[in-house]
Amino acid sequence: QGRRVDEEDPADRLSELPDNVILHIMSSLPMKEAVRTCLLSTRLKDLFTSISNIELDGVLRNKALRNRFMKFSDGFLSLRKDISVDRFRLGCGPGIDHRKINEWILYAVRLGVRELDLIFQSRSFETRHFTELEFAVFTCKTLLTLRLFNLPILHLNFLKFSDDESIRRLLSGCNSLEELLVQSCELSNLNKLNVCHRTLKRLTISGGDLAPSCELEINTPNLVCFDFGYIYCEETRLSLRNLNSLSEARICIGFIVNRSSNYYNDTASVFDLMRALSCVQSFHLTGICSEIQAMLMRPSLIPEFPNLTSLKMGACYAYWRTPKKDPSCLQNHIKAIKIFALKRKHVEFQLVEYLLKKAGREQRMMSKNICALPKASKKCHILII
Repeated sequence: QGRRVDEEDPADRLSELPDNVILHIMSSLPMKEAVRTCLLSTRLKDLFTSISNIELDGVLRNKALRNRFMKFSDGFLSLRKDISVDRFRLGCGPGIDHRKINEWILYAVRLGVRELDLIFQSRSFETRHFTELEFAVFTCKTLLTLRLFNLPILHLNFLKFSDDESIRRLLSGCNSLEELLVQSCELSNLNKLNVCHRTLKRLTISGGDLAPSCELEINTPNLVCFDFGYIYCEETRLSLRNLNSLSEARICIGFIVNRSSNYYNDTASVFDLMRALSCVQSFHLTGICSEIQAMLMRPSLIPEFPNLTSLKMGACYAYWRTPKKDPSCLQNHIKAIKIFALKRKHVEFQLVEYLLKKAGREQRMMSKNICALPKASKKCHILII
């Protein structure tokens, strides 16, 4: 039971506490309050540099204050030396040097941080500024909790995801994410790649292999642009939901590989992908011509694409046969068709000739060496670029 201490009582109860108790108290205080304890005694000043919970708030409008903050942070962390860190919370606004941010966070990672909160109050902060940091944070063995506040852009390059929950946990800590790039990452050990985020507007997944029997689930109601270019397996399940806001899609249809590493045309999986993207206005389609040919040979399964106005296609290097029935989306709304990277092969001119003949409305066909090909409509214009 506590008792009242008389004003005349000369005893210094705080100084009688052991260091570990004082450190626990100081680590529980807000950083500004913990700094003020340094004014009480030299002992508390020395103990302050050993606190395990660090909070650095660099959201400052004044340039002089920002410079003082960076100088204070450098000095404070240098005094701590190699004392372990439990929780590290860093807030950064405009004007804070990216290199300093890298140094501070790498310091916390090196000293075994368990909980990391990063608060970015400026749209100028992007993960491309923190390439070294990106690898260190995502491979930190002691890190249990990572929260990225107000980070609009996240680029993940050449990383290996440890399990199915790794990317879900990462995205759950990004409350304002608008752009996500997963490029050349090791995903072969995943059973499910889950990208579910309400604020995400641009998503790129490209440059690697998905595991056999892997499920790709994308649930992004505000997604505007989707770029997909992975080699996936015959067992891969695609679940793309809530893409009603999608207006632009860039898809690379490559060879689909099976378990014995043989290549073949898996038209069904391509149609699943097309149906999920049928609301787009701009569609950029590249890949192996045999895959595209396999689609067009079954036009009844091609979705309507009621909003499609622009179609871009990569050059075709395999073979071409005119489909028996024309896809309806080709005749209705498309205003511009662009074919690029032509190699002057006969099969390419066959494809271009087919598109020109079936273009029902006013359209622009952008390519080379096709001026002499017959056209179904006088309104079809050819631009040489």
